[in-house]
Amino acid sequence: MSKKLLLLIIITIPVLNSVFAASPSKGEQLAWTCFSCHGVDGVSQGPATPVIAGISENYIIGAMLSYKYADDLDKASDILDKHEELEDVRVQQRFSAMMNRIAKAYSLEEIRELAYFFSQKEFIMPDQVYDKAAAKKGKKLHKKYCEKCHEDWGTTTDDDVGLLAGQWKQYLTFTLNDFANGDREMIKKMKKKMKKMLKKHGDEALDNLTHFYASKSD
Repeated sequence: MSKKLLLLIIITIPVLNSVFAASPSKGEQLAWTCFSCHGVDGVSQGPATPVIAGISENYIIGAMLSYKYADDLDKASDILDKHEELEDVRVQQRFSAMMNRIAKAYSLEEIRELAYFFSQKEFIMPDQVYDKAAAKKGKKLHKKYCEKCHEDWGTTTDDDVGLLAGQWKQYLTFTLNDFANGDREMIKKMKKKMKKMLKKHGDEALDNLTHFYASKSD
C-alpha cells in the first residue's frame, strides 16, 4: 500500500465516523415535522401547544393513535391487542382539527419511533406568569382530586400520565375545559373526581389548577 493511499485512509476514517455519528435517527427525522408547532425537541414556545419532551412513550403512542383513529377507536384497540408490549397504551376520545389530520399520515412503527425520540428529551418548563393566590387554591385542589394519579404535584410520568407541572397554562385551560365539557374522554376514576370537584368548587377550580401547574415552573 502506498504512503499516499495510507494517508488518505487515515484522514477519511475519522471523517466518515463523524458523518455516521451525526446521522439523525429515524425518530429524529420524523420529529422534524413536529418542531414547527411543538418546538425543537418537543420544547414548545407557544402557550397553546403542549411541551411533549419528556412525555412517556406509551402516553405519546396513545395520543397519536387516538388522533389517528378518532373516528374508530375500536380499530386502534384492535391494533394494540396485536402488540403485547403495548398493552398499557390507552386510547381515548380526543379532538384536534390539526392533529386528527396529521396523525393519519403516520404508521404505528413511525409513531413508536416518534414516541421514543420525544420521551428521551428533557421536559423544559416554559417561563410564564401566574396568579399566586389562584395557584395556592389550585395546590389544595390538586392534592385532593389529582395527586393520586398525577403524583409528586404533577411532575411524574409514572403510569404513563401526562406531565402537568410546568406545562403551558393556556394549553391546560383548553384541555381541562375539553374534559369538563365532554369533548375529551376521561377514564372512569378521573371522571368521578372531576365531577366531585366541579360540583363543590365550580369552574373556577379548573382555572386555579392551571395557575398551580404554571407555578411549578418557578
